[in-house]
Amino acid sequence: MGKLAGRWASSLSLGAILATAGVAPVAAQDALPPTPLSLDWCLERAAAANPDIAAEAAAADAARERIVPAGALDDPRFAYQASNLPIGSFDFNSTPLSGQQLTLAQKLPFPGLLGNRKHAAEAGEKAALATLEDRRHRIAAEVERAWAELGFSQRALDITDRNIELLRQLTRIAEAKYRVGTGLQQDVLRAQVGLTQLLNERLEREAAIVTSEAAMTGVLDLAPGARLGRTTELAGTEAIPRLEELLARLEDVNPLLRSLGARVEEAERLRRVAELEGYPDVDLGFGYRIRQRVVSDPVDGDDFVTAGLTIRLPVNRSKWRARVAERDALHRRAKARYRSARARLGDAVTALFAELRRADAEATLLETGLVPQTRQSLEASRAGYEVDKVDFLSLIDSQVSLLEAELRLVRARADRRGAFAGLEAALGESLR
Repeated sequence: MGKLAGRWASSLSLGAILATAGVAPVAAQDALPPTPLSLDWCLERAAAANPDIAAEAAAADAARERIVPAGALDDPRFAYQASNLPIGSFDFNSTPLSGQQLTLAQKLPFPGLLGNRKHAAEAGEKAALATLEDRRHRIAAEVERAWAELGFSQRALDITDRNIELLRQLTRIAEAKYRVGTGLQQDVLRAQVGLTQLLNERLEREAAIVTSEAAMTGVLDLAPGARLGRTTELAGTEAIPRLEELLARLEDVNPLLRSLGARVEEAERLRRVAELEGYPDVDLGFGYRIRQRVVSDPVDGDDFVTAGLTIRLPVNRSKWRARVAERDALHRRAKARYRSARARLGDAVTALFAELRRADAEATLLETGLVPQTRQSLEASRAGYEVDKVDFLSLIDSQVSLLEAELRLVRARADRRGAFAGLEAALGESLR
């Protein structure tokens, strides 16, 4: 298993140990997010506490418990009768016809019916377990995307703060040059306008952090309003797999497709159940009558035994044909849903792979090219402005270019994280 799958397994094992020991899970408000906030901790927390995963796990448990009842016979029925009591005396020894009747009966369905019901329930369990696995992958992707978005918002605020400080320095330089008569008042005003814009942008960055933290606390089932620490490094180093290999094994590894495939099997079994329910079933019964010895009893008070069977006659064939037709339609629906999901997942894998390649290439280009180049350009413009070889407008343009390049870099790193996590969720398999 990959690293991500190992993280889920370890956290689930811990949950099993706690359940066995009778220890209740940690309440949401008791969880203490670490600082720095690592992705591993977030994934483990989600595996143990996310309510959507808990709901799917409960659904899988319920599906497992349906298997035994589905393949079991109906409970036998016991009956007691006080038979043929005279109204005048209400006793059992006035006539040979009186007695206490004990009856035991068992319904026996048509051969193959119980087996198909059990196989249908087993297919339902397989579908529920695969759905649970798919939910875990999707929650893991949601956690990583939210974690990456929080990391981007935090770093975007850092970049904005650095640019505010830089613009304040440029403003002081412009004011100093204006005071000695070598600068222009419009340069000072332009710097002040730029500073005001950055301060407004800083407010937006702070709001984005709060929004990102809210998304994280929701998926991690933390207390509302919980504050989260700074995330660890955003840059991902995972190798990008080949698209052809991903598409080739999609149908084999994807848990959603396995779940829908099991639903097809379940629908097929239930169709067969509907067919077999249209055939006769029987009730076998055994009776024992306890009698009293009375005068003129030809058998001198011997007890009686009876045995018999009752056959259900499904004479209304239109009713049973309609039930089979209904199950046949549901079977076709299950197969159509499988085909639809397979096509949509193939498209999703292709689109996420393209997004991953783009984000990876952009991050590399920005990290190795544009960011250091714009930083050097700003330094050169600043030095030139101080000796009156570069105008202030060019200096501001260089500063804006650096801000945009640094923001694009952290955005690309966060996008790469999100695309990689989304690709894993669409594939239904860990790629690292």
